[in-house]
Amino acid sequence: MNYTLGSGSKGEFDPQSNQKFSEEEFDLLRQFSAESHFEDGEIVFKSGQTQVPFCFVVSGALKIIDESQDELTVLTTHGAYEFSGDISIFADRQAIATAQAVGETTIIKISSDQLRELLIVSPSFGDKVIETLIRRRQLLEAGSFRGVRIYGRENDPATLDLREFLYRNGIGHEWLNIAEQSNINSLKTLGAKNLNFPILVSSENRVFERPRPTEIASHLGIQRDFSNDVYDTLIIGSGPSGLGAAVYAASEGLKTLVIDRIGPGGQAGSSSKIENYAGFPVGLSGRELALRAQLQALKFGAEISSPCSPRGIERDAEGVLHVDTCIGKTIHTKTVIVATGVSYRQLTVSGLTAFRNRGIYYSATKVESVLCDGQPVHIIGGGNSAGQAAMFLSETASHVHMILRGGDINKSMSSYLSSRVIANPKITVHYYTEVDAVSGDDRIKSLRLKNNQTDATYEHATGGMFIFIGAVPNTDFLDDQVIKDKKGFIVTGSDLINSEAWKLPRNPHALESSLPGLFASGDCRSGTTKRVAFAIGDGALAITSVHDLLGTYR
Repeated sequence: MNYTLGSGSKGEFDPQSNQKFSEEEFDLLRQFSAESHFEDGEIVFKSGQTQVPFCFVVSGALKIIDESQDELTVLTTHGAYEFSGDISIFADRQAIATAQAVGETTIIKISSDQLRELLIVSPSFGDKVIETLIRRRQLLEAGSFRGVRIYGRENDPATLDLREFLYRNGIGHEWLNIAEQSNINSLKTLGAKNLNFPILVSSENRVFERPRPTEIASHLGIQRDFSNDVYDTLIIGSGPSGLGAAVYAASEGLKTLVIDRIGPGGQAGSSSKIENYAGFPVGLSGRELALRAQLQALKFGAEISSPCSPRGIERDAEGVLHVDTCIGKTIHTKTVIVATGVSYRQLTVSGLTAFRNRGIYYSATKVESVLCDGQPVHIIGGGNSAGQAAMFLSETASHVHMILRGGDINKSMSSYLSSRVIANPKITVHYYTEVDAVSGDDRIKSLRLKNNQTDATYEHATGGMFIFIGAVPNTDFLDDQVIKDKKGFIVTGSDLINSEAWKLPRNPHALESSLPGLFASGDCRSGTTKRVAFAIGDGALAITSVHDLLGTYR
């Protein structure tokens, strides 16, 4: 059967999105589950349903229906020796579409836990499943699938925060500007009462007015219940380092939980393209890298939940760490890995605070770019993230202005990228320049630039200012529980050997902090190189340190 998702697909067969399985592989499935039978037109599962299994079709067919459109839309049909399911089901989230039997249909239902076991038992089977899940997600995002709908104002920070949360967690959504009366009318037909924006409408047409992220996360299955058992390791942060640690921890048999205050990606998730990460010669976005790593961690059995952030950590007499969270639950764990990364530093410019998410942005993704379409934009910073943002935004903005305090773009940007930036006719680099002031009404409209060599100032109209400067570690939640350097980065390992803060007779393990059992990895750790590849490697090293402490290496 043809997989018809994706713009321009026109129904042609996409082999990666609908791979067929052999009779021998179906015999393997039968060891996990019996066959189930459905009559023509019978619903197998509904959009918005939880605990949905993967359905492997023995005979007949399954029609996959998108109910989020104004009219029911058939996304695809799975025939014999094919299967239904996507990354959402693998992550134990809600089904994003409805499955209906076509003719008399026989299927084998496989739960996400059973599928994870199958991925380990049969690597070739697992490769086909994972490749299919990734390709289906790509086609969904490229096509006209609406999924969740967000109704809100163009310049409303709460609307942008909600969209960013969904984007980071891989939830397909469509933004509908309430400045258009047709969108207001559509809302009223769905039963929205108070029109308290932003409003989220789920794939099963349930209406949430000005929802909290935790409310949406719970409904969609992004936020998971924690076990009351003691975990081997809790990883705080799901950027490259946290997800790298999760992959290694779960694949090596450790009971692993990952929490994040927003969702996968970290600071790298704000990058529109990463080209210098080994193994990806054409590059990939920070979000795509995060989603692939998340899928890999889930494959090995890691639990991932967001939004969830720590509020306090205590270590008992037995060495068990108890982590209180913002959602009122306590996590019990033998070890903690802090991989919270860094945030971009805010400019100290008059009027700036009022325009956060109203033209002032700290990431450059599809979510932000659509708000600046056809307008001039300004990028503050000269590192790789700033360079990639400039290249990405030049595709849709009328012009991109890069603002550099110094006179050398190659100082902190890779040479391949700086060459592209300089050669791009839609990008102008302003050297020895700083932002002196910003102004606007309901959003930023202009900024005053100042040459720091001559003190000359000049005004620029802008549709958006993107800030990519500095690195502030996200370690405030630890207060004085661990030793940090003067910039707030966590001190670990051998740097603690002669410190009075280290109280145990043994030496600290490689990435262990001054609080025994608590490790740090990636950008939030003192002395690290701020690169994606380093962060992932640091996550792996943190798991080595955890094994050393727990004595769990086989």
